[in-house]
Amino acid sequence: MPGAGPSIRHERVENWKGFAGRLREERGSALVLVMFIVLLLTILGLSVLTAAVGGAQRTETRKNDVQSLHLAEKTLDEAVAYITAGLNKTIQDNVVVSQTELEKAIELFLKNLQDDQNILHASTNLLQSDGGKALGVITSVDYENNNDPTSSLPVSYLSYRLTLNSQAEVNGVVRNLSQVMVIDTFLDFLNYTLGSERNLTINGSPYIKGNIYAGDNLTISDTANYSYRGVDHTFYSKLFQLEGEAHVQSLQKLIYQDRFLGKLSADRITPTTDMTGKIPSDKVKIKNHRSFVEVDVVSSFADKVAEAAGGLALRSEIINNVQNGTLGEYLISTYGAIFDHPEILPPKPDPADTTEAGLEAQEAYDEIVKQLTKPSRSLVYEGDLTLDGIELAGIQYANKDTNWYIIDGNLKIDNSGRPTPVQVKANILVTGKVEIRGNVEFDSTIFALQQASLTGAEEEYTTIVEDASIQGLNDKELVLISQGPILINRLAAFTNASLAKPLEAFFYTDSDALLYGVGSVFSLSGGFFAKGNLTINAVRGAATDKDGNFLVSQDDSQIRFNASYNNRVFTDQKAGLPRVQSINISVEELQLK
Repeated sequence: MPGAGPSIRHERVENWKGFAGRLREERGSALVLVMFIVLLLTILGLSVLTAAVGGAQRTETRKNDVQSLHLAEKTLDEAVAYITAGLNKTIQDNVVVSQTELEKAIELFLKNLQDDQNILHASTNLLQSDGGKALGVITSVDYENNNDPTSSLPVSYLSYRLTLNSQAEVNGVVRNLSQVMVIDTFLDFLNYTLGSERNLTINGSPYIKGNIYAGDNLTISDTANYSYRGVDHTFYSKLFQLEGEAHVQSLQKLIYQDRFLGKLSADRITPTTDMTGKIPSDKVKIKNHRSFVEVDVVSSFADKVAEAAGGLALRSEIINNVQNGTLGEYLISTYGAIFDHPEILPPKPDPADTTEAGLEAQEAYDEIVKQLTKPSRSLVYEGDLTLDGIELAGIQYANKDTNWYIIDGNLKIDNSGRPTPVQVKANILVTGKVEIRGNVEFDSTIFALQQASLTGAEEEYTTIVEDASIQGLNDKELVLISQGPILINRLAAFTNASLAKPLEAFFYTDSDALLYGVGSVFSLSGGFFAKGNLTINAVRGAATDKDGNFLVSQDDSQIRFNASYNNRVFTDQKAGLPRVQSINISVEELQLK
């Protein structure tokens, strides 16, 4: 083996030389690796930086988008406030003019909005990139006078529909919004079949078509209460029907009283609660009473007197003279050239008296009758007036919308027992009481101003509708606004309910009211509204008086209390209706354009 040593050493030397050669060949690869890693980190860093910058830009754009949207909304809010204030001022400035003139003033205000929209804008302290402040503007105002007599919505008769379009730009981001606002100039109470600014209580089983309103509690009970011949009675009748909406303050204010379930508020009732007369939840609407536009009977009365006097009379003087019982004297002495002033109607002269004095008396009598029944302009009558269907067979104005019939006293319409109706086509202001009996046809708005008073222990009624048939004249109706309480009594007593003609009228009272459809049939095409509490008691069936005892035989087809809404009242009685002292405003949801 001695010869093996040199050979092994030689092999090791050759291996070492090979390894050294390979090392020399791989010199510089570490630099390449380092540069590759640096490149990867650079790309990663740039990606992170790009993402960060892009995120910041998107955040800024989103912020500008939100700010521009809020600014466009703010512009609409300020425009609605501006228009509301301007319309209210227009109403106050034109309170003495006719309804037609008021509408012209409103339309002029709205037209000016269209012509000069630069006044409607909103600015903020928000600075844009160019150093200026962001600004929102109203780009257009479109309006239409809703006067569609075929519409089923009462508000459409005397209302305006405005479409406001706004635009706001923040750092190049533009947003456009649109909103519709509806305005009208008449009172809320005419929108309801039945209602009360306080408590509305419905006992028993009436049929109501249209909306109802309660400014405090709406209570629905299945038990009617009534009194007959001095004895109090109750009658269980649980078929309450409402074809319309119930406008209430809250679900807690809608209360059901059931003979078996007791007293439940609507928020405690589930869909499975077995209760007849329960109003479907989609028909219960929340309307805050703070948005309810009230009527002031005395102020409205004074407005109409001032309107009849050509806008010259001061309301304070009118009210003072009403309180002093001297309204007629004041109007004739101060504005005599504007009004007709018939003398007090004397007893009818003897038609057989053909003497000169008798003929003169008959001629003077006929002239007074003509002035009273066919007036040609606004009229003031001092004293009590009775339309008896014989000598005074009615009141007929050729154009009632431009004239007022003022009675400084009481008005009695008594056509009992006569088939030919008394016809009244006139807007009438009565400082005293109003009584209606017998067959009467109306195209009329009547104000009865006598305040509630007590006669002994009982309250005296300002308005009495008794044994009366009230129908519309020429397809119109009666609107009767009473400062004191209203008595509606003995309508179609003990008759078949299906045969009774409805009273074609709207009634309003500043007081409490109590209505019955028990022995009598209360059938109404129009509405009844009370500023105080309104209570209704109704049964269904045939009602009879047998040997002094009141009996009701259950018959659901005979509805003894039937009230249906009449939406024609806004156009029919346009000139006579009281006006609000502020505008009614409702806004619809925002629309993104």
